[in-house]
Amino acid sequence: MITKFYFFSFFLGLIISNQTCAQDLNQPGYSTFRDTRIINGHAVETSRAGNMKFIIQHRFGSVKDGAYNLWGLDDSTIRLGLDYGFSNRFTIGIGRSSFNKTYDGYLKYRILVQDQKSPLSLTYLGATVIIGLKKEEFNFDITFNDRLTYTHQLLIARKFGDKFSLQFMPSLVHRNTIMAEGNNQNDVFSIGSAIRYQLFKFLAVNGEYYYTLPDQLQEGYNNSVSVGFEIETKGHIFQLHLSSSRGMIEPYFIAGTTGDFFNGDIHLGFNISRDFKLKGKKYH
Repeated sequence: MITKFYFFSFFLGLIISNQTCAQDLNQPGYSTFRDTRIINGHAVETSRAGNMKFIIQHRFGSVKDGAYNLWGLDDSTIRLGLDYGFSNRFTIGIGRSSFNKTYDGYLKYRILVQDQKSPLSLTYLGATVIIGLKKEEFNFDITFNDRLTYTHQLLIARKFGDKFSLQFMPSLVHRNTIMAEGNNQNDVFSIGSAIRYQLFKFLAVNGEYYYTLPDQLQEGYNNSVSVGFEIETKGHIFQLHLSSSRGMIEPYFIAGTTGDFFNGDIHLGFNISRDFKLKGKKYH
């Protein structure tokens, strides 16, 4: 795992070294990424004031399931979410996933915006997840507190020139109760990294990798790896990707990825987001 992490870091560094870094810093860095999500994880972006975002996220089963399950297309999970921007820097969101009948809520606050004064953008993310499965589906007498998981992230990003963006995500996932056997650590620390490269006017490629520090995950769990394309249309962002993670919220893709991307255990998925301006002046 460590070797793969260093390989990925080297790949990022190679790309950065080829960028011109000619960004016009007179423009605030609200477009470091085109949407509030990169693939599974959050981008440094927050919704604009008065803007409501509707998000559909879909993951199919593993392509290793073969032709019988149509390479994973017969098996799928979905998450529906809503974001709302109370200001250009403060966003709250809620969502519901079919995976473990999970409900999630989060807030994002943009602390720094890349401009002439700051070389980086910085956003804090705090999230709470509630597992909604029936009591009968657990092998112990579960309480409400057992169902809760918390995530804290710092999203640190910079846009290099007009095509390339890089983000790092130091992350902490706290699980009140560990559902799987083999590890009694409630806290999982991870360092995520993500890239975006603009290929054409409306087409970009995204990549995402979460490196979990050693001796924190149960046997059979892996680091999350994802790659994909992003297509921008008027009012919509469409993201098509391949990921080793089936879950679409932090406790699942940071601390609950069972797939091994480099062994072909990959899930096809997509994200669709649609913005609605509820109040305030229109922006461009």
